[in-house]
Amino acid sequence: MLRVNNKDFPFSEGLTIKALMEEKGFVFHRIIVKLNGKVVEDSKLSEIILKDGDNVEAIHIFAGG
Repeated sequence: MLRVNNKDFPFSEGLTIKALMEEKGFVFHRIIVKLNGKVVEDSKLSEIILKDGDNVEAIHIFAGG
């Protein structure tokens, strides 16, 4: 299992962070992703393959005025 924004999500072998974000609908222009408590650079989202038990947090950044 994966933990995604404090909810359990089935683990799939070979799943990247980017693929997970797309599958979950997290496609906002600006999003910060943390993997096991550490911020992941945008350029690494399609390179990092998730492991069973990983904890992923996706934080949407909004601007307003």
